[in-house]
Amino acid sequence: MCGIAGLVNYGNSLSTSDAIKKMADVIAHRGPDDEGFFLSSESKDVTAYGQNTPEQIISSGINYTPKASITSFHSEQFNIALAHRRLSILDLSPAGHQPMCNNNKDIWLTFNGEIYNYIEIREELIQLGYTFVTNTDTEVVIASYKQWGTDCVSHFNGMWAFVIYDKKQGLLFASRDRFGVKPFYYYSDKNVFAFASEQKALVKMPFVKTEINTAATFDYFVMGQIEYEEEGMFKNVFELMPSHSFTYTVKDRIFKKWRYYELPISSTSQQFNSKTENEITEELRALLLNSVRLRLRSDVPVGACLSGGIDSSSIVGMMRSILGEKIKIPVFTACFDDKAIDESSWAKKVVDTTNVDWHKVFPTSSELLMDLENLMYCQDVPIWSTSTYAQFRTMQSVKENGVKVIMDGQGGDELFGGYPHHYIYYWRELLKNKQYGKLRSELSSYKSFPSNYAFFIKQYAKHIGMKKMPVAFQSSFNQWHFKEMHYLNKDFLAMHKDRFELAQEKQIDSLNSMLKSEFNSSLLKGYLKCEDRCSMFHSVESRTPFSDDTALVEYALQIPSEYKIKKSVNKYILREAMKPYLPIEVYQRKDKMGYATPNNRWLTEVRVGLKDVFNTSESNNIIDNKRITTESESLFNIYQKPENGRVFKFVSFALWQKLFFTS
Repeated sequence: MCGIAGLVNYGNSLSTSDAIKKMADVIAHRGPDDEGFFLSSESKDVTAYGQNTPEQIISSGINYTPKASITSFHSEQFNIALAHRRLSILDLSPAGHQPMCNNNKDIWLTFNGEIYNYIEIREELIQLGYTFVTNTDTEVVIASYKQWGTDCVSHFNGMWAFVIYDKKQGLLFASRDRFGVKPFYYYSDKNVFAFASEQKALVKMPFVKTEINTAATFDYFVMGQIEYEEEGMFKNVFELMPSHSFTYTVKDRIFKKWRYYELPISSTSQQFNSKTENEITEELRALLLNSVRLRLRSDVPVGACLSGGIDSSSIVGMMRSILGEKIKIPVFTACFDDKAIDESSWAKKVVDTTNVDWHKVFPTSSELLMDLENLMYCQDVPIWSTSTYAQFRTMQSVKENGVKVIMDGQGGDELFGGYPHHYIYYWRELLKNKQYGKLRSELSSYKSFPSNYAFFIKQYAKHIGMKKMPVAFQSSFNQWHFKEMHYLNKDFLAMHKDRFELAQEKQIDSLNSMLKSEFNSSLLKGYLKCEDRCSMFHSVESRTPFSDDTALVEYALQIPSEYKIKKSVNKYILREAMKPYLPIEVYQRKDKMGYATPNNRWLTEVRVGLKDVFNTSESNNIIDNKRITTESESLFNIYQKPENGRVFKFVSFALWQKLFFTS
């Protein structure tokens, strides 16, 4: 797990070595163990080290050993540069240094991620005549590209974002993993083509021309969407989306992007069958165990986040089963003094049955206020709610306890139907297929009449019905129903009301169709972004067994809806598959919390401190800073109000603007 950056420089006024060094410095938190650089011009190629490159690497004599300090090339002109910040996980020796090259030095790679099946791929390549000098997955990526070209990614099981410079072809080849676990951003104008693991490594550079993207900002405040499109909150900075690769020819500046993978699903409905259930349960259990087993491949100890929910508890249970009783497994839980949201009692049941080393974190509102700027800087873009802070503090504890690799349960809800609105799509599917008796039974088992039918109508209107209304109605309804919208500029709202039409539902007529949409292109991508930034800000690699194992994901989205929700029990088939690894109380849990925090209480407690966030001379014509400052006492005094996450967005956005757009 690392940080990558690079650029192709077409302007004479920019020092390539200075620029790439600054880009690498911005993302140093992603790889504190080592840094390396590759610089290329028409006349020569050089490798360079930085101030955080260990001496044993500089003196190692490997094929790609850095020869001189990056600062020594200030006055020389290079048109291509690659940078790497390393967090050492596999092959801790100097051989794991990057950028790495092949024997001929005509293929150079800077790579972020883990190819979990690298051992199997390496064996296949050895049979084809390849030899290897390291125990890294990085070298396997290079050999795979040599053997299969850009199609090499179809062989990988894991998470990745990488760029290969192919000297012979004069091009860059970049790729991002299938489901967006690892990040990748790029920028292009007439003078430079640049890329990096995080937006901040681009927008902090003087050669990048950017501003606030008001369309994405509208989606954030009004639609509850964070960067669903390629051009996100930063204008002119683009995200390489999951399942995509590109090539960029250096001489001709030809950018060619394509989707290399399409997630298959099955929307076929069938009658529930006990024999089929048993078969699915056994196959799913085997796939889950294999996914966790592969993600335990590491040359440093592996821990886990433990909320006490089905997903994280399953991972901890499987880790214990695979590793045996003698291996120490550190696990980490965010705890709160509010019993309505605290899940530590559930986590304790898992701890007691697995005999793991339990670390508890207790975030407070005063700590949130103190850490707000770091949290916003860490995330690059505004965030949904204070739940990200619980994750931020958990990862901080992971680092403080000397753990470099952590397992987490992101993706389980999106694969198996774990959110409340998933019931609506299942019930809608039953209605479409004229399974009226089954629909009546499911509705009745959810809650007692009439609350179950009221829930159905309310959720249908919220997630489906509203999106079918005229744009003008949706816009007016939002401003009437959500009073916080009054703190947004009216011209800003009017200018982007057509975004409602773009967000209208596109033929999602089954539970699996909805799960695919959330897993592959929208909801999960945002959660994985938060996961990556929180973990990597603290130099921790987060592994998500539910989110990037191709065989598991494809199989899960072939499982009919009838086995995911049964008699109002969500994630039914996952519970059955994981039953041997879960305490009975967790197996039977029906409540859904996620990373819940006392959001409203926290904002109320620190409302005086939040007032300063909006004291800025910068005007953005998006939020009314003056009105928010004047009315902050009432706006942030929300302890007794329903939690909707919208109020915190104003804090998040204002701090983001201050950090990235205030001179």
